Amino acid sequence: MSRYWEAKEKYVSFYMVEPCSPASILDVEENLIIGLPEDFKSISKFYSGGLLGGISHFSIGSGDDEFNVVNETLRLRRAIGLSNEYVALAEPAGSLIVLNVLHAPAVLWCDALDVGSLGAAGFSNFVDTWNTYEDFFLYLLQQEALERGGE
Repeated sequence: MSRYWEAKEKYVSFYMVEPCSPASILDVEENLIIGLPEDFKSISKFYSGGLLGGISHFSIGSGDDEFNVVNETLRLRRAIGLSNEYVALAEPAGSLIVLNVLHAPAVLWCDALDVGSLGAAGFSNFVDTWNTYEDFFLYLLQQEALERGGE
């Protein structure tokens, strides 16, 4: 069952609503030739990327921001052969967070050394996973609360 309203309420308590336009979401899907999960699209109605949970996430819409999910995903496709089923969400120090648009787990946070193993079974380091983007987003909100001294 979706916890969309919980996620939106918690996010709005920290930040103002920063939505992506439906055209931006369509632009991501067309440029990456993928279909985004419904929970990702729903959350993009109030979150467009940026700092959350101590992590700087790529902008969802391409706009003027050079570091957006389209540019970074295409860069990784060229540089390391990132599979078309993945969308780059963030690149924290020494790691990569991706969205799998075809299979669960939907979000994987892996060590930079294991990026080439995405889609294969053999990671050499521990990989954090979330079954849905919504689960990942709620985790980020929990981390944000902890950073702010909450629970």
